[in-house]
Amino acid sequence: MRKKLVDPNRLCMGCMAELARPGVPCPVCGFDVARYQRPGNSLPLYEIVNGKYMIGRVLGVGGFGITYVAWDFYQAKRVCVKEYFPREIAVRNLAGHTYSEQISVSIHCGSQAYTQHLDKVQSAYMEGLKACIKEAENLSRYYLMPGVVSIRDFFYGNNTAYIVMEYIDGIDMKRYAASQGGRLHPNVVFALLKDVLKALNAVHKDNIIHRDISPDNIMLSRQWKAILIDFGAAKDYANSMKAPIQLKYGYAPVEQYDREGNQGPWTDVYSMCASIYYLLTGVRIQEARERQQQDKVQRLQAMGVPVSEAQDAAIWKGLCIMPEERYQSAAELYRDLYQESI
Repeated sequence: MRKKLVDPNRLCMGCMAELARPGVPCPVCGFDVARYQRPGNSLPLYEIVNGKYMIGRVLGVGGFGITYVAWDFYQAKRVCVKEYFPREIAVRNLAGHTYSEQISVSIHCGSQAYTQHLDKVQSAYMEGLKACIKEAENLSRYYLMPGVVSIRDFFYGNNTAYIVMEYIDGIDMKRYAASQGGRLHPNVVFALLKDVLKALNAVHKDNIIHRDISPDNIMLSRQWKAILIDFGAAKDYANSMKAPIQLKYGYAPVEQYDREGNQGPWTDVYSMCASIYYLLTGVRIQEARERQQQDKVQRLQAMGVPVSEAQDAAIWKGLCIMPEERYQSAAELYRDLYQESI
């Protein structure tokens, strides 16, 4: 089947739909290029990376990267491009003498950097850059696996790195829950997350942990499939003690508060159970360190959620404060939630 060649000037930079009349707001997504305010440090619209991906609007900005909607000229399809950009130590060279210098990334010791020693910051940046590509290489093995975002390509450029992923047309589960009154029925949540837990277990077997699981990092596609996204904080858990502190309060367990904390599959188990708890109750649980002082988290059944005794006990065990008291693998959590093995 021949791929359709598209005039880039006729593509909406908000959703990559083909426009009948360029320069007017997109009839599909409403994006107006004339009103677009580019987030600080992000790439400009229409920028081409690696010779084949045209950058559109920013979809999200995180602690370690910037995600864009993009157009793949080779495959003639919409994709997501994530740029490695640790915001505490990276900056766009907007004052560069040439255009290539202006879109490149450089390193600085900002006020939020964990050290003011430039050599240490540069070393940390390069280690993170290499790790970004290494994790993308590892995750690319799960291309088209249900439950996890598919990695299509990865490469270096502009003194940083880029990961190209499938574009998921849908809504994150946090927003979906909000649209349904703030909480979802257990039958819906557990059915949707089956594939996610299976995929997470497979990723863990390759010594990779996500470290940033939350309802807004689980997408719900138009095909009614849940997909875990944003592996920007992912690490080889054999080396997790070298990883920077990455926290999402209410979802991060105690070991993530410590740079030398012992992180592993049990870390993602906690975050997954906290995410399930939120989707079922509409309540984000206490920060893990607050729970160490005075644990106010109630069990699901006590919160009026119609789950079985086994499901209630499984989520409760997954939310244990101490890592050694939790499930040590996603497979164990899956077994007790679904009464079957992966």
